[in-house]
Amino acid sequence: MTGPRGVDLGCSGRVACRAEMENLPQLLALVARVGQRLRLDPQALHDLQLVTEEACVNVMRHAYPTARPGPLVLAVQAVQDGAGRRVVLTLSDQGRPFDPLSLAPADTRAAAEARAPGGLGVHLLRQLSDRQHYRRDPRHGNVLTIEKRLPPTPSD
Repeated sequence: MTGPRGVDLGCSGRVACRAEMENLPQLLALVARVGQRLRLDPQALHDLQLVTEEACVNVMRHAYPTARPGPLVLAVQAVQDGAGRRVVLTLSDQGRPFDPLSLAPADTRAAAEARAPGGLGVHLLRQLSDRQHYRRDPRHGNVLTIEKRLPPTPSD
């Protein structure tokens, strides 16, 4: 089967839930299950979970009006192409339109007091993943796709 620009490695899953903090563990558990099936090293799994947590928490905190959380969907897929293996995370929500990638890069050299609040989660997302893409879809709302290349396995 072909996945997002590659062959699906058979390690995929999807969680649809309300965009509430209490659902974060099940979203992270999905990433952990895929990571275990792929036999990821601890650092690669940590990076994927941190990126997932940052992206999901941003939706939970900012996409919907207070006390009115809406849907959040996380799809995780492992694919292989000519450049190797990668994990593709796709988050979608029906919240207010917002492209997190439109934020200016965080100035991590500036003192914390001198920086505008926010933006460090997006900074982490950019630093710990290899490709990010946002689109506003008429049916699925905000769609954020994050790709992380994986280290080669001994059989590669």
